[in-house]
Amino acid sequence: MSKSTGHLTVAMVALFVAWPFAAVAQSDWRTSTEVRKLYEAARAEGEVVIWGAQRRELAWIQEPFGKRFPGIDVKWTADRSAATKLITEHRAGRFAVDLFHFSLGGMLPVDRRRVLATNDWTIWGNGPEDVLLDGKVGVTHNLVYAVVYNEELVSADDLPTTWAGYLEPRWQGKLVASQFLLPRLLGFLALEWGEAKAADYARALIDRQKTLITRAPREGILQRGERLVAVGEFVGSAMYWKSLGMPMHWAATELMPATQFGVATLVRAPHPYAAQLLAGWMTTDEAKITRERLMFSADVRPGSGSEIGALLSAKRGRIVFENLGNMTDRAALYERLSAIVTGQAR
Repeated sequence: MSKSTGHLTVAMVALFVAWPFAAVAQSDWRTSTEVRKLYEAARAEGEVVIWGAQRRELAWIQEPFGKRFPGIDVKWTADRSAATKLITEHRAGRFAVDLFHFSLGGMLPVDRRRVLATNDWTIWGNGPEDVLLDGKVGVTHNLVYAVVYNEELVSADDLPTTWAGYLEPRWQGKLVASQFLLPRLLGFLALEWGEAKAADYARALIDRQKTLITRAPREGILQRGERLVAVGEFVGSAMYWKSLGMPMHWAATELMPATQFGVATLVRAPHPYAAQLLAGWMTTDEAKITRERLMFSADVRPGSGSEIGALLSAKRGRIVFENLGNMTDRAALYERLSAIVTGQAR
């Protein structure tokens, strides 16, 4: 497990400083007595430890959080297996982590083992719609599935507007998909189409279309022109890769599944006040605006006001949100469908 303290580039910090804090709806937390007292206690602790799935979800936090609340060092660890490892740590009586930042699917098994703590999210301007799992998880952002393509090699006008469109003969041998992400996309599609149709779609992608299923980074494969389109990538990934100078863009489909991410403090957190402070701040409009502009991950729920959410709405595709009502069924579906993707079943 790699550990690091995130640092944004000088250009990113300058950009952040140039933005006015636009979170009018949540302005009260900046002058809140409860938040001020929490900060004083957190500053005395001096640090906070957060685990999550990917570097991009964590590396941006230190600079803007430190600007708002100086004197607290953010230590982060990125690992896709963080949920399993966190449960193992708690079972062994090791309590070195303060916060967990993950998708809802990763939160559920940790919650079932009573590792997540309850917080008062209202002092940060959050309502009931912004909190999950009986007050344990504050929602932060969504990752939305679409297709990503090399815009130097493919015209946007040539791209299908449906998932089924990528089964046309002209896309044979030109597609790539993540072995990790594709089953999760298929789980969403199975909720809408039924499992049998989603399974047929998976088989057609792999067998008929000769889609490259890989654990390797897809951006390099697209950039080199080895494949033209990545099926089941995130909109934010395309934007991030483009910001790095890669010729990437995204295209919408008729259904755009959206995973729900959130943050939670942990029972027996070694820095409980810093944990509550960082968790609460991550749910504010200030943090969401910063995350969106630096890392291209946004809260796209209706009424969020995010720029990426507005772009998605303009595409007229239907966003299907991950929630507590569909999460268990979707997880079971993608577990079964992953066997097709990995070649363990046909």
